[in-house]
Amino acid sequence: MQAYPYRPVAVEWKRPPITREILKRCTERSDLKGTLHGVGILVILSATGTWAYLMFATQHWVWMAVALYIHGGLWAFNPETHELSHGTMFKRRWLNSFFKRVFGLVHWTSNGALYKMSHWYHHRYTLHRQSEGEEVHPRAEPAETILQRAVNVVNPMGLVTAVYDRIYALFVPFLCNTRRGTWLRYAYAQADRTAQRDAYWTELSQFLFHLLFALFAIASGKWFLIVVVTLPPFYGGKWYHTLVHDTMHVAREPETDTFQACCRTVRLDPFTSYLYWHMEWHVEHHAFPGVPCYNLKTFHELTREHWDRPQTLIEAWKEMDAHSKKLLRIPE
Repeated sequence: MQAYPYRPVAVEWKRPPITREILKRCTERSDLKGTLHGVGILVILSATGTWAYLMFATQHWVWMAVALYIHGGLWAFNPETHELSHGTMFKRRWLNSFFKRVFGLVHWTSNGALYKMSHWYHHRYTLHRQSEGEEVHPRAEPAETILQRAVNVVNPMGLVTAVYDRIYALFVPFLCNTRRGTWLRYAYAQADRTAQRDAYWTELSQFLFHLLFALFAIASGKWFLIVVVTLPPFYGGKWYHTLVHDTMHVAREPETDTFQACCRTVRLDPFTSYLYWHMEWHVEHHAFPGVPCYNLKTFHELTREHWDRPQTLIEAWKEMDAHSKKLLRIPE
């Protein structure tokens, strides 16, 4: 077997002493809550996509551009792949598998099976660089990143690369695929054959679905459906996702055994929290990943004495900006 620059390390994670009663209450799974959340996200994306399509059909070009900017920006939120990989959203496994496949088609550039291979290591060895490559820190990410994402509206090369990679992967074995990073090839090599096959067929089925959808849209004379269904990963206001998502680990401490040091919890407004599947409670999620996302706020409130005060987004980005400037040796 090929030698990779990763190896398991012993990490004795320090978790706060949470009572069995609280854990039992907060790890309770609900098919209803999970279904409502998943369907709600699909409704939001369908609404913005429909708005963009109607503006195109009625030739309101300025409003069409605004709608696409918002549609692509909301599409960039993809915690569904993360949360469904944990399998904590539903009591019934088939529901989790169903929504995982549905959101896999929605976010066709994300491979949930492959992500799960990597994410297991991220939770077990969070920010330990010898053992996980999903989140490598320290990493510079100054506040200017948000502005850059706000004005970088269209990414045509991203589309070309995504299509090329999927066609290339059909003919080149995963471990020999130079388009795959060393970390993903390592995670893939450690996975069992069932998971490896799932990763292959997941990527193939998602790509074929959108290829056939594009042919249908063109044949039916409704080619703009491709723009609102298949192409959102490559346009829109991605700054919104960056503003929220990138607070999880940037400027946190690597090589530690304390989740409060390597993760960050922030407070969000209700809509953003819903869109983000409540992953802003990120310290709590890493310490107790068995808690479903819709219970994380309650879990925090019941155990608040064990956690630091959640930061606001402004506070988080101030800390991230100062940390980044030190790494880049830029004076304040």
